[in-house]
Amino acid sequence: MNNPTRGEAHQALTALVGDWAGTEELAASPWAPAATATATCQYWLALDGFAVLQDYAQTREDGSNLLGHNVFTVDPETGETLWYGFDSYGFPPDAPGRGGWTEGTLHLEKKTPRGVARHRLTPNGDVLIHEIDVKLGQATEFTPFLRARYTRETTQPAADEK
Repeated sequence: MNNPTRGEAHQALTALVGDWAGTEELAASPWAPAATATATCQYWLALDGFAVLQDYAQTREDGSNLLGHNVFTVDPETGETLWYGFDSYGFPPDAPGRGGWTEGTLHLEKKTPRGVARHRLTPNGDVLIHEIDVKLGQATEFTPFLRARYTRETTQPAADEK
């Protein structure tokens, strides 16, 4: 058996590495009303470069919080980027979100019993744009859910340097 090797998709994930902070505009959902929020995201390399981990903290204008811990890696068989997400809403991941990079944007689609979410993460220097469109319940069309703009505060060291 040949061990997987890091490739182009792993390297592309390193564009996310760093400490980010910014603002978010959120549409109403079954879990919370529409809101403006501030958020921080810390991304760092882990597992000898085979994964990027992320901690996320969102504070809405009403003071409520959402926390997340995410793992991004690459499927060695398909080359797709995989995303496993855990958050303080408590829904465990049934399966990873899947996708890949197109013209500098990471496109991920995550399907759950609650619906489908399409994420677009676009790192561009010291700016990170995160957009989410959702199709919840019996909806037939995707609608905007999150529009976020973060700026890089620092660059994270590799996991071994933390």
